[in-house]
Amino acid sequence: MKPAALALLVVLTCTVGCFGTGADPPPADEIAARFIAAEGQAEDISATVAVAAGSENVTVRLLQKDPENYRLEFLKPADLAGMVAVSNGTRKWRYDPATRTALTVAGPYVKAAFSEPPYPGWAEEIPGYAETVAESLADQNASYRGTEIVGGRTAYLLEVTGDSKLFEAPTRYREAVHRLKARIDAGTWLLLGVEMYGKEGNLILSAEYSEPSANTGLPDDLFVFDPPAGVEVRPMPTAVITPLFVWSVEDARHYGVEMPSYLPESYVFKEGTFLPGAYTTLRFTDGTGELEIVERLYDPYREEAGLPGTPEAVNLADGREAEYVSVDGRDQLRWRAGECSYRITGGMLGRDELVRVAESVRV
Repeated sequence: MKPAALALLVVLTCTVGCFGTGADPPPADEIAARFIAAEGQAEDISATVAVAAGSENVTVRLLQKDPENYRLEFLKPADLAGMVAVSNGTRKWRYDPATRTALTVAGPYVKAAFSEPPYPGWAEEIPGYAETVAESLADQNASYRGTEIVGGRTAYLLEVTGDSKLFEAPTRYREAVHRLKARIDAGTWLLLGVEMYGKEGNLILSAEYSEPSANTGLPDDLFVFDPPAGVEVRPMPTAVITPLFVWSVEDARHYGVEMPSYLPESYVFKEGTFLPGAYTTLRFTDGTGELEIVERLYDPYREEAGLPGTPEAVNLADGREAEYVSVDGRDQLRWRAGECSYRITGGMLGRDELVRVAESVRV
């Protein structure tokens, strides 16, 4: 949530208990305040959400514990029914039982993952709709537009308009939203519906929430996916993320990149790349040969790069178990520690030298 929205949430939350409960609806700012407080205090949310975005329509069962922990169970249309999208913030899954395939992505690539039609990747933004509405109501003055009955519940209708763009719609083409309508449950203060309009008054997206509930104690295992036996697991396609380039030891220190404390004789730092939370690549040279050290977030569903050949087991001094391979004039030592995999590759340096470098790498 934006800092301004969060600050307003704190102020408004403190005033919720002072609002009236008479037959007349509260003023628009009080309705907005109650919704923002309820949305901010919800530890988990469950609802069936029907979304229409242009010619695309989906209905999902939403189970959400916080912005990063969510589960979407697709109900409609028929060709998507049964599909499940699950995220726990550090890994995302997209499972299709019809084809018995599962796509997965981890680490900083979660937000860079994309999909291709007919799968509506934009539907995975449904967990963020309520927060978007809360931020808009906190940042803009809302107008009260009456009371409606939505799914048997009384709802207050609020509208926010802006001369400039309010935000980008969570749709495939990220259209600019200039007007927002939100339907707020008069009893629970949860979101019952939202409509987003373009500059010319065209409806971009509408979403209707059926039987929303909050704070029911959703278990953590809902947001963990274990692929069933026989399911084909493939990496989810991701957009290219530009890493930080490291041109000097000073750059490395600035980014918090750890250097090995030992290098073979005459070897000095040459260059490197760094993507926080994903990988670090450091290259050293003595003018003729090169030594490369790679630290990467370990992903069991992605093939690890490595020299071919039968590895030799090596025990490092600190108890780590490594594998050593020498082939075609190149030597490589690789191992795992915690959530990361490590790989050191050099040209004809020999096992003992690579082991000394590995033992100097902080993990």
